[in-house]
Order: sequence, then C-alpha cells, then structure tokens
Amino acid sequence: MKKKIARLGILLFLFPFGVVSQTLDEARTMYRAGEYAEALPVFEKNLKKKPKNPSLNQWYGVCLYETGDHAGAEKYLKIAAAGKIPTAYRYLGDIYFEQYRFDEAAKYYTYYTEYLEESDDEDENEDSEYYELRSAQAETGMQKLAKVQAVTVIDSLVADKADFFRRYRLSAESGSLHDYAALFGEKIGDASPVYLTQRGDKTVYAVPNEDNGYELVVRMRSGSDTFGEAEPIEDLNTSYNENYPFLLSDGTTLYFASDDEDESLGGYDIFKTSYDRYTEDYDEPEALPLPFNSPYNDYLLAIDENMGVGWFASDRFQPEGKVVIYIFLWEEKPEYLAVEDSPELLRRARLASIRETQTADADYTKIIEQIRRIPTERPAANSNEIYFIVSDGIVYTDLSQFRSEQARKHFLKAQEIRKSITAQENELQRLRKKYAAGTDRTATAARIETLEKKLEALYPQPEAHEMQSRAAELSEQHK
Repeated sequence: MKKKIARLGILLFLFPFGVVSQTLDEARTMYRAGEYAEALPVFEKNLKKKPKNPSLNQWYGVCLYETGDHAGAEKYLKIAAAGKIPTAYRYLGDIYFEQYRFDEAAKYYTYYTEYLEESDDEDENEDSEYYELRSAQAETGMQKLAKVQAVTVIDSLVADKADFFRRYRLSAESGSLHDYAALFGEKIGDASPVYLTQRGDKTVYAVPNEDNGYELVVRMRSGSDTFGEAEPIEDLNTSYNENYPFLLSDGTTLYFASDDEDESLGGYDIFKTSYDRYTEDYDEPEALPLPFNSPYNDYLLAIDENMGVGWFASDRFQPEGKVVIYIFLWEEKPEYLAVEDSPELLRRARLASIRETQTADADYTKIIEQIRRIPTERPAANSNEIYFIVSDGIVYTDLSQFRSEQARKHFLKAQEIRKSITAQENELQRLRKKYAAGTDRTATAARIETLEKKLEALYPQPEAHEMQSRAAELSEQHK
C-alpha cells in the first residue's frame, strides 16, 4: 500500500494536478479556443506515448509556435505534414518564411492553397487568396536572395515605435525630422514624421486618407514662416499605405515605405524613386534589397551623406510596440554578397548578427561618437532660428552667436542664395508647365534655358559661402 502511495506521489510531482486531470478531448477544446499554453503540456504528455501520431504532432507543434517557440515547432509540424494534415502546411510556410527559407515556404504555402481551394468551406476558399499571395511573396523572397546587399551595420538601438524617428541623428546638411504638431503648430490625426529639407523650404510626410490608410504629401514654405497647402504625390500614392518618406539632399531621390502586398515581402517595405524635374514625374519605385527589407515591417530609411551613414527601422524580432533602429555605412555604389555562400547569405539577409556585417578589426568608435554628438532635436528653419554646424561640437542656433562679422555675412549670403534658388525653381516649374501646355513655346523655351543656366551656377554657391563662414568664424575663435 505504501509503495502505491509513493508512486502516486511521484506522478503528481512529475505532472501537475491540472495536467493529469485534463483529458485529450479537453486539450483539443482549449486548442480550438486558442488556449495554447494550457493545452501544450497535455499534448506533450500524450505525444510521449505516440511520438509518430500526426495529429498529436500537429497540435503540439502549433502550440509551440503560438507560444513563441517557432524553431522548436518545426520538427513536429514536419511529421504532421508528412501525415497530410493541412494545418501543418500553413505553419511550416510561416516558419520557413520567417527564416528566409523562401523556397520551402513557397512549397508549403502552395500545398495549403491547394487544400483550401478543394475545400467545401466558403471561409477556407476565401483564405486561399491570402495564401496564394503568401506563396507569391515567398517567390519574391527567393528572387531577392539573389541580390543581398553587403551592408555594414555599425550600431543599433531599440526604441518605441510611436516616436522612434526622434532617435535619428542627422547632420544639418541632410535636413531634419520633426513631429507634425511641433513643426506646423496643429494636429492632423496620426501624421507621420515630417522630413524638412536643409533649406527649410520643403516638407515631405504622410497623412491619413479617406480610406483609413496613409498617403504621401509635399508641402512648400510659402513665406518666411508659413507653409502652403499639402499636395498629394499622385505618382506614388496607391490603394495601399505609403508612409515614412525621406528626401535625399539632391532634392530628387525619395525613400518611402509601402505595404503594397504585390511588391513587398509582407508589411511595410522600403522603396526608392527619383523625381524627374523635366517631366515632373516620379520614376517607378523599386524595393530596396535585403537586408533593408524583410518579412516584417521596415520603416523610414534616412541617409546622411555628410556623415556617410544611413538609418532605418524595423520591427523584425521585436516585441509589440518596439522597433530596432540600424545605423549603417552608406555606400553610393553598394556591393552584393555572393549567392553561392548560402549559410552566410541567409544570416546577412536577416541581419542575424551585426558583428558579422562588419570588417574584421575595424574600429567604428570614432564615427559612432561623431553621430552621438549631433543633437536629436533641432529647430525648424525660419526667419528667427538657424542651425549651423561650425565644427564638431559647435552648433549655432542664433545669429548673435557669430563672433566674426565676415562669417555672419557669408552665412546670411548662403541663406539669401538658397531663397533665390527656391524662387527660381518654382518659376522654372511654372514655365515648364506653360511649355507643356503649348503656350508661346519659343519664348518660354528661351526663358527655361536661361533659368536652368542660372540655377546651375547658383547650386554650389550656398555651400561655398558656408565653408567661408566656418573658416572665418574658426579663425576669429582662435585669435
């Protein structure tokens, strides 16, 4: 009798009372109710008795996946899939998609789609369209693995998704990112971060539209401290969400994020396009290569050409409400990884390790420290405030800070020329529209040519005056 009691005590120690008392039928009921953590130990206990049972492997594998152990679930779901259990196809497709094993993901999504299409359940028939899309996205991923950019990531940080853009540190020459309400003094739903050009004359951002999505808009400064109406960027806006724009310092290259399901790997992907000043159209956007894009949401790529670095954010492998911000070395002519090196390729494509992207023995401390010295918040350009980097660690935000009158004059001259450039660019745009409409083409063409030559001569002048301003100011400080 004592031996029986002892054995019962051991069983109760090994299996908590709740698990022992729950039957397999009860576990299946919890499974159908989405109570995966509660059902998991019951399926595990039964699986030990019947390790090759396809149904038990499917239930246990799904519970592992839904409680966060995606890698651990694969083994059991493969046994279930071998037993022709359709649910296992779907979960294996998701696991392989997350691991960038896109060829295997496409295979299992196809299996699952074929099952759904043959089903008599109307709801499952509707689901087949979604998994057809997932299969197509997996095939897109296979194509992207053929061109993975060799990006060098020098640092990363985790931030709240709600205001992650505040962590970007851009030099003044690259423009600045702002909260919509803080910049414009008004609120408009959940507007995206606003990119303001270095000249302070143009903003690009995204606003909620009538379809509860987002669309890109541009807004020009119409006076010394006021902005005109926001104009939608019709060439780029679609029925999907377009968001998180950033304009390169050339004034024509635009990066933005879109969740166009026919073009992305899932969620937001980052795209690049260029504006043609002659046709006044944007080129067809192209998705950036891996690792900038992923099966997760990827946001707001910004490039600081002055510092030679770029920034982008992603919610890959992050908890809800968080994003990871990657800081990478920007290359005007990027290199790509060899397709033959498959293990390294997958890890680099996923950014599995930042250290693996870096050159051996390279020291990135100096550039990281330079970035950290850049303020995260800067005043918007207007008639009363300035933002002028004199040297590392010295930033002027008011004209009164100049010690050298000559330096101050050069700075103001640079500002004056930039305003002139903006005015002449607006006039050039008006003339091009006039020419396209067929109005007085001969005279208009001559005026366009004259303005283009003037602008060509003007473009380098602001930077030249600012260089002279810095030199004069530093000379004055060293006296």
